Amino acid sequence: MKRILYFTGYRMVAQEWDGRKLNSSVYFEPDEQGLDLFEAYLTSLKNEPVRLLLDLIEEEFRQVVIPLLRGSDRQNIIDRNFSKFFRNSDYRYAISQKTLKKGRKEESLLLMGLTNQDLLKPWLELIDKTRTPLTGILSLPMVSEDLVSEFKSKNKCVILVSQQVPSNLRQSVFLDGKLILSRLVPIASFYQGEYTNDVIRDIEGTQRYLVSQRIIDRNDVISVQILCNERHYEKLKIKSEEDVVFDYNIQNINDFIKKQKIEVVEEQDFSSLIFCSQACRKTFPNHYARYPEKKYFYHYITSLGTKIVGIILLASSIGLLSISLAKGFLYESSVTEMMLLQQKYESKFNQLNEQKIDSDISTTNMKNVVQTVDKLKKTYLRSPREMMAMVSQDISLFNEMRVNELDWILATDVAATDADGQKVKETKPRGRKSRRNSKRKNKLYEIVTVSGNLLNFDGDYRYALSLINDVENTMTVSDKYDLVQVLKRPLNIESNESLSGDVNVKVNSKGALNKKAEFTIRVVREVNLGAK
Repeated sequence: MKRILYFTGYRMVAQEWDGRKLNSSVYFEPDEQGLDLFEAYLTSLKNEPVRLLLDLIEEEFRQVVIPLLRGSDRQNIIDRNFSKFFRNSDYRYAISQKTLKKGRKEESLLLMGLTNQDLLKPWLELIDKTRTPLTGILSLPMVSEDLVSEFKSKNKCVILVSQQVPSNLRQSVFLDGKLILSRLVPIASFYQGEYTNDVIRDIEGTQRYLVSQRIIDRNDVISVQILCNERHYEKLKIKSEEDVVFDYNIQNINDFIKKQKIEVVEEQDFSSLIFCSQACRKTFPNHYARYPEKKYFYHYITSLGTKIVGIILLASSIGLLSISLAKGFLYESSVTEMMLLQQKYESKFNQLNEQKIDSDISTTNMKNVVQTVDKLKKTYLRSPREMMAMVSQDISLFNEMRVNELDWILATDVAATDADGQKVKETKPRGRKSRRNSKRKNKLYEIVTVSGNLLNFDGDYRYALSLINDVENTMTVSDKYDLVQVLKRPLNIESNESLSGDVNVKVNSKGALNKKAEFTIRVVREVNLGAK
């Protein structure tokens, strides 16, 4: 909920907005009763912040050009211009509009100020008396600057014509989207009279002033945006179509309110609600409020910040307390668990202490024995799984071969046949790699002996021998083994042996001949002692 005070120089209007929805609007007359009601209203807010929007005829605008300076030098020049144009006013404001880079660098400023500050005095005194936080005092023409972009005019100069009260017509002039002047013109024909002619005549007067001040050229087309009610819409529409000097755009106030998605209960005759909504929804710099008027707003910000910090500290404290409670609970649980574990080990220790056997072995020797056993386990205790899987994978490439037995041992000699006795069987290594590896000593080797026979053997020993040779060559070329030997072939073809083979013939019940082609292959791989 946001609250705005709208002051027209005569009466004060208090509005409450919820986003784009107007919830309430209360009017206060500038008499004793109205001021008392205004004080009661402010008291009911309970120190909620408000914003004051001014729409005064006693507000003037001046454009000046000063040297491009910074710091105190710039402020001194601005103060001198304030004294020149607004000598008796404490409510004044300067805004930079653009930098001029022709010749020496200069800055274009818009100076604005109130020429009759006594109008605000009784209302500001009540705001101060009730300690109401005042966020700022805004100028309605400066707020209307945000609406210019929504008109999407292609012309450089735009005149926005609006009427917030029946007796005054406001014309605000914008050049390149920046406010350069705004004035309230008294008009008495709102309810009766030639209202349309009065409006057009005032616009033409504004054009002549702009040309005389060399703000625009005589041939420049001016875009005129008029916000009017239903009463004068048709007449202004017809009159503007007859004029070829200005680029008119007549907009119905209520249609524009719907376009802005502003929610109101009843239709409006005046456009003040549009600017009040704009001032509530958007953030504008403070134009006129001095420190004495804003002191309670600073107190409000400090109080709000303190509350936020307090909430953060409270939430942090609760979080830290929860963490501490959780840690305490875990600590108590761990203490209980450790006490039970301590009792268990004390009982075990006492039991072993009663059964202990005296020994004359020193603790150093015992330590060395344990370390030696650990080293043996880590280095020399091998699993046959990897070697068995590797050999099985290579044998499985040949579908005609059936493995009947796999024998795995771990030995320090490449030719060993027994893991314990290290018995050496004389074998003739095949290939240069096998002869080279057979000379290695004092190393650890995995030795696998594979025994099996050929499936569906029909007596073709030439094919059987070729198959065994293929197996031997495949395993040797794979470079996974240090030595591959064929200990037994289906037919012995060694030069120093007599020709032999399993030519036993057995007759089964069906009378078929069963022949066997048995083989034995020995595979050796060096163990990497650095890996477990």
